[in-house]
Amino acid sequence: MSQISIKQKVQRIGVINTQAGNLFSLFACLKRIGFEPLMINQPQQLDTSISALLIPGQGRFGQVMSQLTSTGLDKVILEWTKADKPLLGICVGLQVLFESSAEDPGVSGLGIFKGRVERLNSPKQPMVGWSKINADNAFLDQQIVYFVNSYGVKTSDVTAATVNYGEQFVAAVNQGNIWAFQFHPEKSGPVGEEMMKQCLN
Repeated sequence: MSQISIKQKVQRIGVINTQAGNLFSLFACLKRIGFEPLMINQPQQLDTSISALLIPGQGRFGQVMSQLTSTGLDKVILEWTKADKPLLGICVGLQVLFESSAEDPGVSGLGIFKGRVERLNSPKQPMVGWSKINADNAFLDQQIVYFVNSYGVKTSDVTAATVNYGEQFVAAVNQGNIWAFQFHPEKSGPVGEEMMKQCLN
């Protein structure tokens, strides 16, 4: 992940409304690092002023996918990624990029990446707390970030970082301008803030 300076003009980030979780800390973080977040409730709200999309964390796989498909925001995300525009997924926002999840069998994900979300063999369920991630990318490698999850992707062709908690699983994925983190960068202090800056530019 190369170091990228923030553009002088404030960038608007479209935050996909998944109807799950409290987004206060996420919006506060985005504003703190120089972005203007805008909640996207329906496709019509997406315009050329938005430079990146963000799929926030918290919530069940099936619940989030139901919200995305019922509003047509699933198609918005697919078209956005096909155009290779910046997108960041967080926690369940990473999981829905895959094909399916053991959390809600029978529910299809966005299928941007091949693979299935599995229940993790963690010492405690859910995994809550700080863990060190491993990556070939020097910026991500050995960073300590904050996780809250019981499910995760165990292997993927687009893995950018892994973590060990009972077993190894995917901590981050990357393909082109798509980045997604199983951890919560908005709750991971200055390190997480810098990761968000880099991925949303």
